Amino acid sequence: MRRHRVGPLGPLVILLCSFAAAPARAAEPAWISFNTGPIEIFDDDTRAHLGAELRFPPLRYRWFPRFLPGLSPTAGALFAARGTLYGYAGVRADLPLGGTWELSPQFAAGIYSHGKGINLGGAVEYRSGIEISRAFGSRRRAGLLLFHLSNAGFYRNNPGTEGLVFTWSLRP
Repeated sequence: MRRHRVGPLGPLVILLCSFAAAPARAAEPAWISFNTGPIEIFDDDTRAHLGAELRFPPLRYRWFPRFLPGLSPTAGALFAARGTLYGYAGVRADLPLGGTWELSPQFAAGIYSHGKGINLGGAVEYRSGIEISRAFGSRRRAGLLLFHLSNAGFYRNNPGTEGLVFTWSLRP
């Protein structure tokens, strides 16, 4: 039996098409987030990382189970030493933990250029992560984000890498 592969762009196309069915709303970000910290934390070649992300208000889909929170679209970029650049779009779910704390699982797909940094196997890469954050008033949040960046096995070379970054988010 012949096995069919979707290819590295398949999940990216599915993610982008899911937003086409979302209700229309203003495209103003709910949060602007900045992050910094080490990337390649489990490798010998740990390096500095800087990033920025726009987080939009959560979207509710009719087909989405009611017990789950809305998904917030995101778009951002990260820059690391030696010319590494990654631009992405994705979704996150902000789950209240009580008080001012939130836990936010997230997934994104994007385009990666390794420059002279780590070669992750191809240009299309996926990022999954989890962030824990705390509110400081109604317009600021600080958190810690652990993420994994890889090509999900769509290319022969798939070393993947991880980052642990401090996040600072502001409401515009």
